[in-house]
Amino acid sequence: MAVADLSPWKAAKDSPSRQLLWELSRLALAEQEESLERLDQACRERGALLKSALDEAAARHDKVRRDAEAEGARIEQERQQAKARREAEHRRQEEREREAEAERERIERQRAATQRAERAATQEREAQEARVKAEKDRQDAQKAKAKREEEEKEATAQKKVEEERRIKEAATAAARSVPKPQPTLPTAGQAEANTPQQTRRDSEREKEHQRYLEIHKTMKQLREFMGQQSKQNVKLKTKMGDMRRELRKSVGQLREGRGANIKQNKAIGDTLGEALALFPEPKISLATLVAQPIQDVQVPALFVYLLNHFAKAVIAQFIKEAAVSPTIADPIGTATVNVFAKKEHLVNGISLIDILIAKFHRVCPPLFGMYGSERTDQGRERLGWWREYPGGPFVSTQMHQDRMTGLGAGYAAISLRNFETSRMTNSYPPYHYWRAMAGILNVPAGQVTDTHLVLLRALLSNSEARFFHFYGESAKQLMQFAVNEYPKRAPRDSVAATLLSNLGNTWRKDKKLYL
Repeated sequence: MAVADLSPWKAAKDSPSRQLLWELSRLALAEQEESLERLDQACRERGALLKSALDEAAARHDKVRRDAEAEGARIEQERQQAKARREAEHRRQEEREREAEAERERIERQRAATQRAERAATQEREAQEARVKAEKDRQDAQKAKAKREEEEKEATAQKKVEEERRIKEAATAAARSVPKPQPTLPTAGQAEANTPQQTRRDSEREKEHQRYLEIHKTMKQLREFMGQQSKQNVKLKTKMGDMRRELRKSVGQLREGRGANIKQNKAIGDTLGEALALFPEPKISLATLVAQPIQDVQVPALFVYLLNHFAKAVIAQFIKEAAVSPTIADPIGTATVNVFAKKEHLVNGISLIDILIAKFHRVCPPLFGMYGSERTDQGRERLGWWREYPGGPFVSTQMHQDRMTGLGAGYAAISLRNFETSRMTNSYPPYHYWRAMAGILNVPAGQVTDTHLVLLRALLSNSEARFFHFYGESAKQLMQFAVNEYPKRAPRDSVAATLLSNLGNTWRKDKKLYL
């Protein structure tokens, strides 16, 4: 060992105590270093244990996280799959409903076409029979006339022989014995069309007609207003669409038969009641909805909007169903009048049925005394002749007459309701039916068209019993004039006039009703 590595105390030869002290110091240092080494080893081992525990905890945490993420992904996948299944089932259900609706409409169209063809064939057969009968009557009249003329000739010849004999016997009395000629009967003149009374009546009816057309225009403006409101209110938009579809569906399901329409009537009432309860705002002026002047109040706009949509569905159903089978108009008319007469649907005791009547004024003006020429566009518009699309050509004559048949039957079903045993007040009393009949029968001579004749026949068919109930002998007199005299005002060779005349024969044959 080098001298420099030794402690100065150890190197000192003269100090054993210092050497001992150095040895003890070295021993203490060695023990301290050993102790520190043990502590360091323990710390390292403890650190390793803690790190191992942390690593294990982190591993467990990662496993739990991965398991949770996997479970969440599985649940989300199942949710998405369930949603996809629901959407697919919903699409399939909608497709089935569309197919069912298309099939139903196809069957309805086929049935309507079949019935229309049968009705056209029946009308043609009746018209042919009427023409044959008219031809036979004409031939019989000609034969009778020829027979009378022959008899008159024979009588004249016999008289001439007698006269010549008398002349020969008494020539002086020949002048006095000459017979006087038979007087000629005067021909009845055509009644004047534009009397002051007729002009005044037309003016009053035109004023009333224009007022109802204003109500119809107000309903169009209301539809635009509610469309704007629905854009600002998602709840209103959703409910408004659902309610509109429910009303259209319920009206389309109205059928004949006792108790057949309980569910439909309840659905209509519940829908309108829900509109009143959920959406009292915004409101619309009542004065714009009725024809007569009233004290104005405000009415919930959604309720009026739905009533207008209900009226539109009723008119469409009359045109679609009652044109083919007029008897279906009766249950539709019953449900319609009850909706507008229901106490909860009145405003200060006033019915809003003018909304429906405004639509009748729009699609069937002749019900209210309007007339015009079927040969001009303006005249056809006055007669309610529809166009295939706005600004397009007019529909065919057969389609127009089918529309008039359905609307006439529908109007009779609405205006001839009996409320004698009901707690409700009739919102459209029977005198409106009388006014419609009078308006058609008072059309000036030369202005009567096939439209008037078809409409008159639709008003009278299947309604004679109720008409008699309300008006008795007056109804009988009006019906006599309608089927016996009014067709004489028709255009020449009018099939509609023949069918109207035959209505009296149908009453006698099927209902034992003799006018």
